[in-house]
Amino acid sequence: MRPFPVRALGCLTSLFACLPAPSVLVAQNPPQTPTIQVSTHLVQISVVVRDKNGPVKNLTKNDFVVLDRGKPQTISILSGEFGASTTQPAPPLPPNTYSDLSRYRASDPRSVTVVLLDNLNTLFGSDPQPYEKTPYWLEDHALTIAKQRLMEFLKQMNPGDRIAIYGLTNRLRVLCDFTCDHDQLLAVVSKYDPTSRSARESAHPSTFQLPGVSDRVNAAIDADTQALADINNQRRGEITMSALTAIAAHVADIPGRKNLLWLTANLPFSGEAVARVLARGNIAAYPVDARGLLPGAPVISMDEVDGDAYAEGKIGRPLGHTTVPVGIDTMIDMAADTGGHAFVNNNDITSAIRAVVEDAAATYTLGFYLPAGEVDGKFHKLTVQVHRPELPLAYPRGYFAFKDTAATENESHSSFLAAIRGPLDASAVPLEVRLDRVDQPAPHSLQIVGLEALEACAC
Repeated sequence: MRPFPVRALGCLTSLFACLPAPSVLVAQNPPQTPTIQVSTHLVQISVVVRDKNGPVKNLTKNDFVVLDRGKPQTISILSGEFGASTTQPAPPLPPNTYSDLSRYRASDPRSVTVVLLDNLNTLFGSDPQPYEKTPYWLEDHALTIAKQRLMEFLKQMNPGDRIAIYGLTNRLRVLCDFTCDHDQLLAVVSKYDPTSRSARESAHPSTFQLPGVSDRVNAAIDADTQALADINNQRRGEITMSALTAIAAHVADIPGRKNLLWLTANLPFSGEAVARVLARGNIAAYPVDARGLLPGAPVISMDEVDGDAYAEGKIGRPLGHTTVPVGIDTMIDMAADTGGHAFVNNNDITSAIRAVVEDAAATYTLGFYLPAGEVDGKFHKLTVQVHRPELPLAYPRGYFAFKDTAATENESHSSFLAAIRGPLDASAVPLEVRLDRVDQPAPHSLQIVGLEALEACAC
């Protein structure tokens, strides 16, 4: 069962609060004749196609080849999104009717981008602690710089781009939900506090060398320090994954590809885990390393062992002394798994942000129908090719062919509670209701018609 649309529930609650204490009825559905149900399983793949001149717009079905676990698939659907927003007027809702259905939106945006400012996974405190060896990487003030670059981009954003901005500290916060108003976005970002919430020494400590003690004592201190860091990193990972799950549920009802512009740094989990969460919302991950081009530590302890010994594998590298800054491998993996792109070791963060949003102007959607026998709940590796090999492609590496199963009562209850408690509206369940005043069973009652979704999620 997908999450219940909390925004609609909030609108109804507010409406009830304004009325003089009426009784509320839920209209019963009239008896229905038996119906025939037909199920199909459509797999849709967002593919970004660019060349050195920009988006490639003239491709057809015959130009693409899609392989599902090595088997060629018949492409039944192809559409291209090349940066133009539609402005057709939305049909009006009947009187006293409320809905979260997408057909009542005024227009389709040029692009849909979620910006996540990540205070939790950007670290502060590069200086070593007493008796601690100097860390290899300096990453203070990463989010401060990224915030400035984001504001530079917002000043020049296309009015057809729909952007939402969230902040991640010890929880996910809604800074500004989807809007095309760049003045509103600028006002929100300019007031945002970019202070990092995780200390470097609590996440990735280096080794300690206490004077006058044996190596065994120093090793025991290192082991305890690392054990505490593992606990802190596990907590960071759990909070982050919960936030990504909420974001995926929030955008699930928005059609087409969505981009996650994630201004972050030190990620303590695998890219594959992130990809599995984002796939449910058709989200492509675009992690931007807010640290930019990381400088190495300017001071190395005199007793530091030669770095070549580490590279040659002769000895183990101390805690906190990694050849690649922590988080970069995760960024690259999650971007490749979801069809996005990772921007790392680059100080031009403004151009990176612009490239993320502009990818919406170069996206094809390919669709093929999966036979019922192939819906096995397993991961299906995807390969997309084009008959012009010089064109680079970006697309998800695969998908999970989940079976259609009815939600249990416990699953429905859990989904409802998660939607109510979550920081973002969960609008994946379509809802259209009509409110009518009636005099039965009591005067000034309200009759609510069309709440099948609410009845299915009742706790």
